[in-house]
Amino acid sequence: MRIKFDSKDGVFTVKAENEEEKTALKTSAPAICNLIIDFFNGEVQEMKVAKE
Repeated sequence: MRIKFDSKDGVFTVKAENEEEKTALKTSAPAICNLIIDFFNGEVQEMKVAKE
């Protein structure tokens, strides 16, 4: 799965990369939440590295 966050509009776009992921997205709120959490964890790690 891929996630994109548009900070201007505050909108998340989640895209499944195959049929199995499409099913998971349709039936699993935790999968979507984990994807969003992972996205922001990655952003925070990148900012920490940039400041060092």
